[in-house]
Amino acid sequence: MSQTAPFCELCATDEAVADCLVIDGHCHVDFWIGAYCQDRHIEGIIEVCDELGVDKLCINYGACPEMRVANDVVARGIRKYPNRVVGICYINYYEGGAEVQQAELKRCFDELGFMGIKVGNFHDIYPQTRGYFELEDPLQPTWEFAQERGASILCHGVVTYDIARRYPGANFIVAHGGGAPEGYLRVAELPNTYCDTASTGVQTGALELLCEKVGAERIVYGSDLPAFDLGHRLGVVMAAQISESDRELILGQNMQRLLNNVK
Repeated sequence: MSQTAPFCELCATDEAVADCLVIDGHCHVDFWIGAYCQDRHIEGIIEVCDELGVDKLCINYGACPEMRVANDVVARGIRKYPNRVVGICYINYYEGGAEVQQAELKRCFDELGFMGIKVGNFHDIYPQTRGYFELEDPLQPTWEFAQERGASILCHGVVTYDIARRYPGANFIVAHGGGAPEGYLRVAELPNTYCDTASTGVQTGALELLCEKVGAERIVYGSDLPAFDLGHRLGVVMAAQISESDRELILGQNMQRLLNNVK
């Protein structure tokens, strides 16, 4: 029997994943403009996770430009499900400068119990075609905070080789595998860069390629729930032609290790 056979057999049943830690490192809650949502409310999200055997959710608000409002929604989820929800602090540098970023990061980590950071799609400032800045880096306070706390940052089109190299104490999770494996491989030689599976598995063989090129210990499971079906994303990892030990690293052990690193 192949290494993937037990997982594939489980996919054909209505049973939840058992005897394996599963942490969704990339998911959202509440209103999302222009996207189909399975269930955008935290209660429905937890119900789906119970059915599939997902143990923890690293949640940020998906579609709110106001940092404090967005992070307060996530904080309510933490209060309701303290053993299931891990708060990821959303930072939008358009709201203000260094003092605003620092204040919101300290509030989320020190008062609300958050354990990670998410920065949005800022392709205008952080083009992936170069590894340096023509202007002052507007997210420098966030990188410095992550460096000090040993925190992970979920990045959409932001992290460059230069950023990750300058802040070795922070961990950078490239959302969606960088859009494609080759997008992530540009920064993957640095040990503090990871990628998630939120859409990497759309391409046949992409997850296997990433395991080969950078190692399963640098990949974290992410569904992009509720915009994408959690069961489908879980199935992509479960059915991949990789070893069972690698699969378990991706599904939960890697993300737990990153969370354990937070000071």
